[in-house]
Amino acid sequence: MIKLSTASRGAVLTVLLAAAGTQAQAQTVTPIGTIQTSGALATAGTYTVEGIVTAVYPGLSPAGFYVQNETAGADGDPTTSDALYVVQTAPTVAAGTRVRITGAVQEMPTTPSFNQAVLTSPTVTVLATGQNLPPFTLLNNATFAIADAEAFEGMLVQFSAPVTVSDVATLKSRGELNISTQGLVYQPTQYVDPNDDPATGTSSTGITNVPAVNAYQAANVQKSLLLDDGLAAVNPSPTPYLDAATGTVRVGSTIASLRGILGYGSSKWRVQPLPGAAPVVTTVRPPVPTFSPLSVKLASFNVLNYFNGDGAGGGFPTSRGATTLADFNRQRAKIITAIAQMNADVVGLIEIENDGTGPNSAIQDLVNGLNQALGAGTYAIVNDGVLRQPNNTDLIHCAIIYKPAAVTPYGNVLLASVTGVFERPPVAQLFITTRTAARDTFALVVNHLKSKASGSGANADQGDGQGASNLRRKQQATALVQFISGTVLPAGTRYVVSVGDYNANYEEDPMDILRAAGFVLGSPASSASYVFSGLSGSLDHAVLTPNLLGHAAVEKWHINAAEPEFLEYDVAGAATDVSSPFRSSDHDPVLIGLNFAGVVTAAARPAAGVQMEAFPNPAAAGFTLRITGLAATEPLALDVVSALGQRVLALHGSAAGLPAETAQRTAGLAPGTYLLHLRGAGFSQTLRVVK
Repeated sequence: MIKLSTASRGAVLTVLLAAAGTQAQAQTVTPIGTIQTSGALATAGTYTVEGIVTAVYPGLSPAGFYVQNETAGADGDPTTSDALYVVQTAPTVAAGTRVRITGAVQEMPTTPSFNQAVLTSPTVTVLATGQNLPPFTLLNNATFAIADAEAFEGMLVQFSAPVTVSDVATLKSRGELNISTQGLVYQPTQYVDPNDDPATGTSSTGITNVPAVNAYQAANVQKSLLLDDGLAAVNPSPTPYLDAATGTVRVGSTIASLRGILGYGSSKWRVQPLPGAAPVVTTVRPPVPTFSPLSVKLASFNVLNYFNGDGAGGGFPTSRGATTLADFNRQRAKIITAIAQMNADVVGLIEIENDGTGPNSAIQDLVNGLNQALGAGTYAIVNDGVLRQPNNTDLIHCAIIYKPAAVTPYGNVLLASVTGVFERPPVAQLFITTRTAARDTFALVVNHLKSKASGSGANADQGDGQGASNLRRKQQATALVQFISGTVLPAGTRYVVSVGDYNANYEEDPMDILRAAGFVLGSPASSASYVFSGLSGSLDHAVLTPNLLGHAAVEKWHINAAEPEFLEYDVAGAATDVSSPFRSSDHDPVLIGLNFAGVVTAAARPAAGVQMEAFPNPAAAGFTLRITGLAATEPLALDVVSALGQRVLALHGSAAGLPAETAQRTAGLAPGTYLLHLRGAGFSQTLRVVK
């Protein structure tokens, strides 16, 4: 006999079970939602529940299985979870089994709960096998937030749109991927300026907008969770979710229609995959960015503490780089492969050993390797010091190599001589192009500002999202402006490209100091070059004199930051793929195409199909843009540049919203010719318009 009671929230079933020859016993079956409640914790106590086994995880710690009410047996309240994790050392049930379970429910920080609602010491009765699983609860990517996850704890869920891999740091060690329900997860200061609102301002002091920085990070947390592998094993073998062809999974990889069980453990919400139905991760490695016809191609590359020992096969371990000759040879091969595929005419190097330019130096070793691979004399060194770089007491330095067939150095190397400001002073060299009949002169400046890792006093982390030593980097950015204006430009050029590791994200103070001085960042905020703590940001930039807008295109080749660290030479060891440029460093290289006689466009993804049109053209008022080939939410940057090369407008917005802002903001422009320079993740386009 079944008796239905509604004395409390959710129906409570009292079941009379009669066994032959024994007296009937009453057993109360409680809907799981009634136990889970709509609060943060389940109600502790001993209960009997009925439901369907949705998945079994003998490899979790503790082992067990998830059970979920069928629709008819649930409490009908969407704010409560209809599932529990049942702790059982050696589970014998299978998915699709209808069970009745009696046991003690708890939700606490300690074992075996770890803040997930669990049923312990279970007595399990099998009622039926081969049952359909309860329906998956569809989670809307656009509205899902971690704060609302409690209502789905332990339940079968499916996301309505693809999720994006945001970090791969614990994949090899724990079998986990950080995922985001709404695209890449960026460092807050990549988009939010700590002291400017809107971010297009160029203030470099104050904390007026820090609440917006914190709010951005809070939103990051709400859209982030883990994809687990259903195991508690450390260093699972094989490593899950790797692409079969390339052996990798990347930040930015996607999973369509992710489904599984929404569990909780180690202080994080996580999707446990259903056994036998592993999610399919789509991973695509990008090709080398391509450009329209160029006068010259430049690159900036952090070579990950390239130290070659004593240059004769000994001297290992080195102070910062490889610990063995075998490891160095692996590192060397990957770095050479990357530079060779970039095929730049001039390359700025960061994090190369500061041991001069002699025959046993690190930079000579690198050039020897490049010339062996590409042909004798392909690359040469800008001599910035025979024994070590002057005014540099660090173990590493910035350096420049170039192709004598494409450019000729003009004058001597230029080094910032100011003392007490730089750990690694900027180095610059002017070059004359030689490929075209019309010769042009330009300068490349290479930088490596103070890292965010340490600082004290005024250089301690100020809690504004910019990390430690921001004051130091601001001082260095100011000195860089003075170096370019006082030394580089007077040496005989109008065009300057300043590259390197600025250790400052897109909207941070050092970059605003450069903007305030009239320089232009060549990439949009969506173009990241580094991943730290699961957050993508751009520490590496190409900063241009404004007269290069339209004549320059900047693309980052995303071969490193998005890739797992376990592919790096010092982790992979003998398994290192020495023929691949991917994960040759931890920073992405930056490529810059220059055409002094015309407009340059670039594409980092083939057949992107992005098109920008402006009408009317000529226009009496503002220009109306039509942008096709992009998602409406794609973040974009648009620079409007005068015929004199001066940036008159810097606009930011989505592909859907930017056209309206452009029409409004360009209406007040004076008559004349302008360049519209549109940039997004993986592409740039330039269009000439007339008012």
